Amino acid sequence: MKRLRVLISSHEFSPDQGSECAVGWNIVTRMAAYHDVTVLCADGPALDKNSYRDAVSRYFVQHGEIPGLRVVYVEQPPKTLRYASINRKLMVLTKGVWGQPLFFMGLDEWHRAALKSASDLGLQNFDIVHQLTPISFLRPGYLWTTDKPFFWGPICGMYKVPREFAAWSGPKSQLLEMLRSANIDREVSTRRFKSAVLNAKFIWTITQDELQRVSALAKEKATPMIETAPPGRIVGRIRKYDGTRQLRLCWSGNHLALKALPLLLHALARLSERQKIVLDVLGEGPEMFHWQGIAKTLSLSGITWLGRLPYDAALQIMNRADVLIHTSFREGTPHVVLEALGWGVPVICHDVCGMATAVNDTCGIKVPFVNPERSIQGFCEAIESLLKHPEQVAQLSEGALQRAAELSWDAKVKQMAEAYTEWL
Repeated sequence: MKRLRVLISSHEFSPDQGSECAVGWNIVTRMAAYHDVTVLCADGPALDKNSYRDAVSRYFVQHGEIPGLRVVYVEQPPKTLRYASINRKLMVLTKGVWGQPLFFMGLDEWHRAALKSASDLGLQNFDIVHQLTPISFLRPGYLWTTDKPFFWGPICGMYKVPREFAAWSGPKSQLLEMLRSANIDREVSTRRFKSAVLNAKFIWTITQDELQRVSALAKEKATPMIETAPPGRIVGRIRKYDGTRQLRLCWSGNHLALKALPLLLHALARLSERQKIVLDVLGEGPEMFHWQGIAKTLSLSGITWLGRLPYDAALQIMNRADVLIHTSFREGTPHVVLEALGWGVPVICHDVCGMATAVNDTCGIKVPFVNPERSIQGFCEAIESLLKHPEQVAQLSEGALQRAAELSWDAKVKQMAEAYTEWL
């Protein structure tokens, strides 16, 4: 593979944080093994100055600098700082309802500053440019306006929650999803989004929704790729279940309407032999007491509500499970699903969002995403199948370990690195 000079824009970039910081850090640092990489990153979130810069500096002091990698910090512009300050106050006043508009206005200012930094570095010094994080399609940055081959992604954010699920989650959720759906339609019709797609050499998409939207504008430019990977420090094992003991299920997540734990609770209530099931529930949130009330109304026993545990303790709870149940219906690619695969824990989830790409028939069971009633029945049937055919647990567990290896950071970055050279 020819070693190229690559400029990557990754607003989030830190070895100490998860989510999009982990996406930026793991992809960029590994890419340096294949190409000479310069990364443009923020010095920290708008209201946490230098937190990314300090974390990277500590890493380099402890482990040494990474050959082939140059880090260029782009400070948050004054307008971004003002937007962030106002946004924080509005989030408090509206109890979290307000959020996106000012955040993305501030992010846009940072992208403009990143483009100026790229110009100052000399675009003639790079072979390609890549917009990496944030992964949202809403702001593709401005590297696509240069004359360099442009790569974008993985991107997400175009998925719409069907009306049946939004309504089932309550009036507030229904209103938010209606507003979000309208915003998606507006943004994908903008000249900025269309131009970024048309100018891109290649785009990685997380869900089928992004793939379809991109392909409608430009065929053969996109391919599915989830944005994250199983934690490398997790060492899994094959689950052993022979049907002579209770099947241990695990559910983990914030207790929010879109996480939809009641789908599982209603599914458990339909089991013909519900006494053969035990369930560990991790996490907490505004819906917790409501969900506990539903479990009581359904006369469900064998549920342990563990609350929010430290990360390592939560991982150990998952490690003792036979199966992870993931009922959420709006995600990118949930870390909990990838953590489960890394442990060798099969996953039962909706066939939608990043789960649809991460989970296949070798490592889990995907429930058709049609309406809440179909989901309840689908989760019930999937659990019943494992109770009737306990040998499936070991088979899917072995597949989970294999799938985790296929979805690793190393495998992902190798695919990207090869795409750079292939599409030039």
